[in-house]
This record gives sequence, C-alpha cells and structure tokens, in this order.
Amino acid sequence: MDVILRDLDVALHWTQQAASGVFEVDALLGYIAGIPTYSLAAELASGRVLAGELPDVGPMPPALVETAPARWRFARDFSLEYARMHAARGNVAGAAGQAAKAAMEEAHARMCERGQWTLNEKRLLATAGLEGLSDAFTRLPAEASALGLWVDEIARALAT
Repeated sequence: MDVILRDLDVALHWTQQAASGVFEVDALLGYIAGIPTYSLAAELASGRVLAGELPDVGPMPPALVETAPARWRFARDFSLEYARMHAARGNVAGAAGQAAKAAMEEAHARMCERGQWTLNEKRLLATAGLEGLSDAFTRLPAEASALGLWVDEIARALAT
C-alpha cells in the first residue's frame, strides 16, 4: 500500500484538464518516459480515501482516450529518430535509452487507447502487451552498423 500526499487543488486541476483531453508530461526521477499529469486523476480514481471526501473520478475521460495516443506516439516517433541518430554515431547507451523511452511512450499510448489509467511505469510494458521487447533489449549490439538495425527492429515492434 502506498500513502500518497498530494495538493488536492493541483490534483483537481489536472483531473479537469484530463477531462478535456489535455495533459503534460513531467520529468520525474525513476520514470523513463516521464509522468503524465493525468496520473493525478488516475490516483484519485484508484485510491482509497481514508478520511474526508474526494470527487469520484471514474474511468479515463473520452477526450483523453481520443487525444493522448497520438501525443504519445508523436513522442515515440521522436524518441526513435533520436535512437537512430545515436545508433549512427555508435552511441550504444544513447540508442538504448531512446529506444527504451520510445517503448514506454508506445505503452502509454496503448493504455490510453484502452481507457486504462496508468499510475507508473513499473509493469507498463507488460500491461500494454509489449513484454516481448525485453528480449530485444538483451540482444543490444555494440557495433554501429548492427545498432541501427536493432533500432529498426524495436521500431517495428512498436508499430501499431
């Protein structure tokens, strides 16, 4: 069980924004793709109130289901292009990092298409049906020529 302390006004603001299909992605330690601000609405929707009252958030709003996948996929494609640039330079860590970011971004897109709230990235790939990517990351090549092909393999696996 997690006990989460949040500024309720901030959480309600981002819950209203999510209802309109609007969100931001913030950098947060421990997150690869970043944390979407609609995570605050997800916490309200899935949490258990111990004292007082909170609004009933319910399922992911239709506007967010409609707008979020395209935004996540734009980010995915951008990350894959950067992975390719790193690969062309033989930068294994950069290519792997950007490919991992793209994988998380595609997973977020899939979860939003399903209308499923996501609280973190801990089991995000598996929940989104992308658990097979783990095998590809164990075969990360060190040579620049093979690294570009590896990024293309990741990109094909992420295509919808």
